[in-house]
Amino acid sequence: MTESETKPREKRVAIVTGASSGLGREFARQIDLLQQVDELWLVARNHDALQEVADQLSSPAVPVVANLGSKADIAAIRQRLADFNPDVRYLVNAAGFGKFGDWQTISDEDIDSMIDLNCRGLVDMTHAVLPYMGRGAHIVQVASAAAFVPLPHMNVYAATKAFVLRYTRALRWELHGTGITATALCPTWVKTGFEKVARESGGAQDVRHLLGAQKASTVVSRALTANKLHLAVATASPQSCALRIIGKIVPNCISMAGWELIRRI
Repeated sequence: MTESETKPREKRVAIVTGASSGLGREFARQIDLLQQVDELWLVARNHDALQEVADQLSSPAVPVVANLGSKADIAAIRQRLADFNPDVRYLVNAAGFGKFGDWQTISDEDIDSMIDLNCRGLVDMTHAVLPYMGRGAHIVQVASAAAFVPLPHMNVYAATKAFVLRYTRALRWELHGTGITATALCPTWVKTGFEKVARESGGAQDVRHLLGAQKASTVVSRALTANKLHLAVATASPQSCALRIIGKIVPNCISMAGWELIRRI
């Protein structure tokens, strides 16, 4: 048996990455309202923003400053888990970002950062936390409706989210019988700071408008409900559900041609 299995666990903890803003911030707020944990660990790079979120919660909340694309920071989180040996009831991997642009306009640095954070950081975080989870625990991995179809001018971002979807589906299968439920959240546009960050690239105008953007509160509520119902995928909106169907039955060349029209509107 591992040390985490033999030491008594005292605190029920929820861990939310990307908790300083956007969907991560909203997940922290809604999990706090459930009153099912003793403490929240809020993970992101900006301490002041995390502290602001923590101050708004009724449950005790601890800012954990980390860049999940850094192996050293992942190692520090592993050590924190070993030191406190929590009973992790929720893991929400909401950290991630995207950039607009094609292969000519997105920098190598942005490409590497998207892959490191959206894929490698999410997997590393999941593997670090899983030994501290047990029956009745919940995992929500924030993917995107971009996972369902290839998206020119968002090619790397869409590919990273397809990775998250496939990884979560396979992980869910591996967790069968453990009582741990894993769900991939695949929303369309959400009213967060995503658009501002996505436009900070050479392809800033490659996607002109985020049509049909949803409120973060709606997306998070539907994600938590889907996870509670043991669903593998939370689409969170009719548009996302439609994209999921399109990805299954429409040839990629047609779906990409349709995207080319939509992104110019």
